[in-house]
Parts: sequence; structure tokens; C-alpha cells
Amino acid sequence: MEEISEVSYDKSNEKTYRIICEHTRAAVFILADPKNIVPSNSEQGYILRRLIRRTIRMIHKLGVKKNILPELAQEVIEIYGEAYTEVKLCRETIIEELKKEYDKFNKTLQSGLKMANKYFGKLQVGECLNGQQAFKLYDTYGFPIEFTLELAGEKEIIVDVEGFKAKFEEHQEKSRSGAAGKFKGGLAEHNRNSVRLHTATHLLNSALRQVLGDSVFQRGSHINSERLRFDFSFHRKLSEEEIGQVEIIVNKAINESIDINCMEMNVKDAKESGAIGIFESKYGDIVKVYDIPGYSLEICGGPHVSNTAELGYFKIIKEQSSSLGVRRIKAIVDLD
Repeated sequence: MEEISEVSYDKSNEKTYRIICEHTRAAVFILADPKNIVPSNSEQGYILRRLIRRTIRMIHKLGVKKNILPELAQEVIEIYGEAYTEVKLCRETIIEELKKEYDKFNKTLQSGLKMANKYFGKLQVGECLNGQQAFKLYDTYGFPIEFTLELAGEKEIIVDVEGFKAKFEEHQEKSRSGAAGKFKGGLAEHNRNSVRLHTATHLLNSALRQVLGDSVFQRGSHINSERLRFDFSFHRKLSEEEIGQVEIIVNKAINESIDINCMEMNVKDAKESGAIGIFESKYGDIVKVYDIPGYSLEICGGPHVSNTAELGYFKIIKEQSSSLGVRRIKAIVDLD
């Protein structure tokens, strides 16, 4: 650590050193997890993001201006790689994700710290940073609330956590309301071909989970009369072999001429049935569940074709990065 950071270890920076080392080790092991966890704003991805961003802040606090996270991660991999082979196997992914998160957060860290200090400068010891201000630090500068609490604690300032939660929930509600106003299932148009492509997204989602694992989840979609665009959680580029496997699975389902069933039920029953659906909250208490037996069971607003044979031939035309930890596929269906 001393050699990499070029900062001598002593009693004054002992805590900072320890946080950097422990958090880097934890981040490496989370990134090596077979669940394909990457930094995000939800669930396990949020825990990982908090770890990495706190580490970045501590690196800056130590006076180090360059990104030493990849070098520190390399040391962790060398130490633990023999005993924990998954760490060594995921070396490239671990380093890549740490670089991405550093670059993303480093752009806003200094301006965010400047804004935080501006807020703190107007408060006395024991006074309170309000929820709106705490939320702005989160929403504009990517500061997790735990990060803001730590900064405030150093100044002996209180943070209105309940006020922050209220603002956060208000923001989430606005996002849900916006999503509810979109056309069902991500369709930009409502014609025969877009409906066929919509059904193809269900088969695509299922095929991706078969080939890449159950940690793959839909992150968005957009469908018009010419093509489907499907975003999903995954940390790397798909190989040509993987793309081919996905196409084979989808076209197999099409060739089997499977009747598609639609059922209506409450959200609780839908989840208990095993139906997947990342966006169920925008459909209300009663949801539609579309079943393609043997392949797909999804919560969805529709519309869909009645039989998979109506899709024709499925082809992936492009696979690329959409955002951090999210890949994007564009595909077509052709009756000819």
C-alpha cells in the first residue's frame, strides 16, 4: 500500500489506510461473485458502489490524485488468487469495473465535496443538513447517504435522514409515474410487426438467462416496427458463440409453434408462480402474466402474438454496451 500510494503509513493515517485496504478486498470478492454483481443504485450493486466510492474518497483524503484502485486490486488478487480461484479467473472484469466506477465517480467527487462544504459552512456544530440538500448530493453528485453522513460526522453536523428518504421516495414515485405513461412493454408503435417483436423480447430474455445465468435481468426495452432493443444486466461483451446459442434457443421456440397463454392475477400470485418482471409496479395490483410453456413466464402488459410460429426467423443484429453493467441487444424477426 505504501509503495503503490507513495504515502508513508503512520498513526495519523492508520484508519484511512485500513478502510482503503479492507474495502478494496471486499470489492474484489464481490466483483468475483458468480452472480455478476456490478456497481449500481439497487440491492447488492448499491452495497458494492458504496464500498468503492468510500474507497475513492479515502484515496483522495490520503492525498493521492491518481487511480490506484486497479493496482491495489491486483495485490488482493495475487494474495488470494490461489485459494479463491474465482478471484483470479475474474481478474480482467474486476479491474475493468473498478476503473469504470473510479472514472464515473471521480468526475463529480470534487464538485460534490465543494457543494457539501458549502452546505456545511452555513451550519454550526450540532445543526442539521436538511433532506433536500442530502438528496441533491445523492442525485447530482452520486453521494450515497452513508457517504454524506460520514462527511457530516467529521464536521459534527447532523443529517435529516428521514427527510432524505422522503425526497428519495418522491423521486422514485415520479419515475414510476413516468414509466406508467409509456406504451405497454416498451412499444413505440402498435402494429403487427412490433407485437411480434414484443413477443420475441420474452424469448430473448429467457434465452439470455439460459446462456448467461439467472443473474441476467431486463433493464429496459424499446420496440418499433423494424427492430427490438433490449437492455439487460451483464458485465461483459457476449462472445459470438453465446450470441449464436441465444439465437438457436429463440428460433427453436419459434419452430415449435407454441401457443401463448395470458392469465390475469394479483402481483403476489404472479411472483409466487415464478413469473419474472422487473417493471411490474407500473401495471397496478392486477397484472397480466404471459406464458410461453417451456420457455418464458413474464409479467407484462402485452400485447403479444397467439403462437410463436407467427414470429418467423429471429436474428440478433447488434450487441453492445448500454451503460455500466448493462448490455444492449438489437434484433429483428423476418417472415421470409
